[in-house]
Amino acid sequence: MFLLLAGLVVLGPERLPGVIRTVGRLYGDLRRAAQGIERELKDTFDAPIKDFQSTITSVSHGFGEVDHEPSPPMRPEKSATPEELAQMPDETSDGEEPS
Repeated sequence: MFLLLAGLVVLGPERLPGVIRTVGRLYGDLRRAAQGIERELKDTFDAPIKDFQSTITSVSHGFGEVDHEPSPPMRPEKSATPEELAQMPDETSDGEEPS
């Protein structure tokens, strides 16, 4: 409402209807162009996106159930306490006592 009153004061009652028509026509043209671009992008990228989604779905189903239990450490000496380390046999020697 405020814009219409400001336009009426600035442009006058003779030029205001023509300006409103021109602005409306430009708005409609821009809107149609944007919809055309949106449609073209959707048509272009719709098939690759669906292929990508189906690949992701098949890969995620290929893994099966996920085991939520923690796995044992690969190197127990890294997670052992100093007391446990003292009780472990020394794997670096060939069965000989360290000198």
